[in-house]
Amino acid sequence: MAVTLYRGGDGPFQALEDWQREEAMAKGLIQVTETRSVFLPAGRHTLRFDGVADALIPQSATVEGLPGPTVERNYDYALLSPGTLVERSLGQAVKIVRTNRRTGRRTEEAATLRQGPEGVVLQTAGGVEALGCSGGAEALVFDKVPAGLSDKPALSTVVDVAAPTQATLTLSYLAIGVNWQADYVAHIHPDGKALDLTGWLTLVNASGTSFADAPTQAVAGRLAREEVDVKRGEAKRLARGCWPMDTTHHGRRLAPPPPPAPPMMMAPAPAMMEGGLDEVVVTGQRAKLAEQSELGDYKLYTLPEPVTVAARQTKQVAFLDQKDVAFQRLYVFQLDTWNDYDDADDPPAAQVVLRLDNKPAEGLGKPLPSGALAVFETANGRPAFAGEQAMRDVPVGQPFDLAIGEAMDVRIRPRLVAEQDRRRDRVRKVYEVDLANAKTVPIAVEVRTPTDRSGFKIIAEPAAHDIRDGAAAWRFSVPPNGRKTARFVVEYDD
Repeated sequence: MAVTLYRGGDGPFQALEDWQREEAMAKGLIQVTETRSVFLPAGRHTLRFDGVADALIPQSATVEGLPGPTVERNYDYALLSPGTLVERSLGQAVKIVRTNRRTGRRTEEAATLRQGPEGVVLQTAGGVEALGCSGGAEALVFDKVPAGLSDKPALSTVVDVAAPTQATLTLSYLAIGVNWQADYVAHIHPDGKALDLTGWLTLVNASGTSFADAPTQAVAGRLAREEVDVKRGEAKRLARGCWPMDTTHHGRRLAPPPPPAPPMMMAPAPAMMEGGLDEVVVTGQRAKLAEQSELGDYKLYTLPEPVTVAARQTKQVAFLDQKDVAFQRLYVFQLDTWNDYDDADDPPAAQVVLRLDNKPAEGLGKPLPSGALAVFETANGRPAFAGEQAMRDVPVGQPFDLAIGEAMDVRIRPRLVAEQDRRRDRVRKVYEVDLANAKTVPIAVEVRTPTDRSGFKIIAEPAAHDIRDGAAAWRFSVPPNGRKTARFVVEYDD
């Protein structure tokens, strides 16, 4: 078996609500390829592939290597359970086994199933009765499992074989319920000038199917998809229901029946909690990283060795280990030039931003799939959590910012100092922005303002601006325990 995982949904799993995580799992996709060898005598045969994914997309399945024409194909997703066993055996002969509570003696009686599984009704030689209503211990015995029931989902195909053949068959299909994302951890060096960046492929299997010892690949990129209605295998419960007292035995009150048996435990649903499902497994050594290659317009990551992704398990495999990555620490403020600032308001805190450039010369130069990134700094010789942010897909050669929190000792006070109508349809505003640095080291502050207002124009500025994420941006150096004031004049349509 070999598997390939495709991402689905928006944003890292950690940032999603429970219902959003469930939707993300449904949007994740896995391609499964199995190779099996089988001897086929001449004639018509039904080949049954047991243990396929429980959220298989039937129309995506293909079987290559068949030695003859395919007659039909079926996806059997009705799982064997007490409820489905009764449901598929209605009208059939069964045996009811009764155990005497006082003597322990067991007796068998032939019966016919008439109704179930929501209240099982049997017809015996003595009449019609409901299972579990006699006051004694009762159980049903079936001679065989009805056709079409299995303890696991199965895909079957009917094929005509002209002559005895040893065939090698390859089954391929798509299924939902399996997803992946990238998770990153950045450790900033004590000197604050560089960081070490580790990346993990987080594989999340929310389905009830395990994929054992399989060569595994993950595809980064957004594929065009059509939503499909997937029939999942589901076990049914068996419920017992009795007639009201004195309605089946007139004039004679029976002892009250025992309390109903507890309902059959269903397979647990994925525990969509932060950090994974029912189980989290971390694997992969630093010396063995996932290998990145091209897949058309997508990026393909091949895990260094086969892995087992068990049902309802989260597994992480290392794919990135970059040392001494250069970065800049900035303190960023978004100046909203459409609003008036009240000088009495508390000055806003600056946002702490780490700016990296995805180039080999800066210690990176690798495609970075979207995911979540956690940042750690060193305090008193120990790592301390410094913030976390969702990350977009970052191609090679492109800069990207990581906003990890707010600075306590960097303050910015914007003021609207003048406003006038240039014409009836134009407004000119003059702003001053005071920058205050209470740190003992110099810092770089970046002030940004949006440029998407109709007719927006910068009339005067303290220095030439840059463009960052669609906003005009100015960079200032503020000395330790120092201040600086910047003045801006803008115009736009009223």
